[in-house]
Formats: sequence, structure tokens, C-alpha cells
Amino acid sequence: MKHQILFIEGLPGSGKTTYARKLKAHYESKGIKVIQYSEGDLHPISLAWCTYTDKETYEAIIKKYPLFKDEIIKHTRIEDDVYMIAYTKIRHEKITNAFYDDLKRYEIYREDNLETFKKAYQKKYTYFLNHHEEHVLYIFECVFLQNHINELILNQNMNPNEIIAYFVKLMSPLLDMNPMMFYIYQDHIEQTLDKTIEERRTDDPSKYRDWIDEVVLYLERTKFGKELGFLGKEGMLAYEEYRQHIEQEIMKSIKIDYHVFHLDHDYDKVFEKMKSVNI
Repeated sequence: MKHQILFIEGLPGSGKTTYARKLKAHYESKGIKVIQYSEGDLHPISLAWCTYTDKETYEAIIKKYPLFKDEIIKHTRIEDDVYMIAYTKIRHEKITNAFYDDLKRYEIYREDNLETFKKAYQKKYTYFLNHHEEHVLYIFECVFLQNHINELILNQNMNPNEIIAYFVKLMSPLLDMNPMMFYIYQDHIEQTLDKTIEERRTDDPSKYRDWIDEVVLYLERTKFGKELGFLGKEGMLAYEEYRQHIEQEIMKSIKIDYHVFHLDHDYDKVFEKMKSVNI
């Protein structure tokens, strides 16, 4: 095994989670030990969809929501003095959108101070490098490009050159693990977006928003989303086109092995090509 990390990246609807799970099974069938994480999990290198607090604030959250205490503890990760709750994973018959909106306030994302955001991730990466398992392939989907680039564009309004420089520095500590990236390129972004919207309808609108409503709300609530014109479904489409372009430039600059797979709606064909790459 040449690589210790495999990043799977691409726009929403690319099949990142499905590919990650299928690749895990494929590599395990070859005798490779694999640990796979999805977005929103209690993740070793991502802070997306998780609270980021000290112990005092964490205990205050539990005190505020005693009914959900067991679920909160179940979805908590502690690294040194930092407490993280994967709050979007919490389910309870009494839960409402108000709970998720409240805990969203404790994310490190949407930080006015970029240095605070950077330091949080530097600390996160350092912890992972000091505690990761040897002789294991880690599969991470959407947590390197997607979640960082959203922050840099929508809340920091960085230009492409600044974004590329950020990612070069971000990748630097992970180079010792010889990471590789699979990027799923969408040739028909609008068609894939429409398909994703229908596939991700909520089964309980009284408790959970549709995926598209959640994403549009996120875009419009970011610091620069409205200013940049990323409003509604059309704004999301424009944002995805912009993102995909910049992400191609980032991959060329971060000095790791990467492979671009053109989706064109043939998911099985893409998977066969992925399997042919020597890990």
C-alpha cells in the first residue's frame, strides 16, 4: 500500500459517500485495513457539522438539553481540551429544527476570524498525525476541498490565488502520509443537482428540512453569499460551477497524486476506473 489517505471529492450528487463505501469494501477484499469516515461523522480531520467548544460550554449544552443527553454523549468526541458534538447525527422523537439551529452556533465555521479557523484545523491535523493507526488506509470524503472552500469563499471572500495558497499550506502536514485524491467531475451540473434534490427529500418535514432548503439557507446566511449573488437554487448552481473550476486548480497545486473521473451519470463505469488505480 503506497498511500495512507484517500480523499474523495466532488460536488453534491457526485456519489462521494457511495464510492467511499464501495472502495472500502473493495480494498478490504484485497486484504487492506480500511477506516472510512463520512461528512458529519465524529471525524479525525474534519470539523464540519460539529460543535467546537471547551468543557464548560459542552456541559452547558447538556444541561440545556437533558432530554437528549444520552444522544449528545454518544455523538461526542474529545481531543485534548476540545469537545466536539456531531449534532446532525443526533435523533430523538422530541427533537426539532430549533435544536440543530442552536448547536450550529457552536461550529468553528462561519468564524469572522480566519486565524481562529486555521488554528482549529492545525490543532485537529496535529492530533490526527499523532494518533492515527499505522498500516491503515483512511478514506475521507468531501472534508478536504468541499468544507474548507465553502468557508474561504462564502465567509472569507478569498480570491482564487489566496484559496490555492491556503490549500497548499493545509495539505503540508499530511504529505508524510502520502495522500491521494479521487475527484468526481460533473459534466452536467444542473441535471445532477435536480436529481440530488429529489433524492434528498426529507421524510418528516415537521422536523427536518429538505436538503436543498438547508443548503440554500446555508448559502444565504454566509457572510458573503448574498453579496456574491449565490441566492436560491440558481445561486447554488452558479456557486457549484465556480467551485468545481477552482477545485481543479487546487489539485494541480497541492503536490499529491490525484485522479479526475468524469461522471456523466455512469456511476458504475466510474467505480471500475477507480478500482484500476493502484492504491
